[in-house]
Amino acid sequence: MPGRYEEQIFKMLSEDPVTPSEVAKYLGISYKTAQKTLLDLAARREDVAYKKSGRIYLFWYKKNSENKLRR
Repeated sequence: MPGRYEEQIFKMLSEDPVTPSEVAKYLGISYKTAQKTLLDLAARREDVAYKKSGRIYLFWYKKNSENKLRR
């Protein structure tokens, strides 16, 4: 079941790589909600990737992969 903000966040990912704080600021939600939704997207979709560098998470959309859900 998709989350409340999932579609809006996915549109942001399609444009540029984002951090949870950028998503939180843009949507007016808490950092934790943005991070949780982004991690959930990365876990369920093969076309969303992330990297953790220290305390910073960076999420992006992989354009070359197929739009498949992980199971």
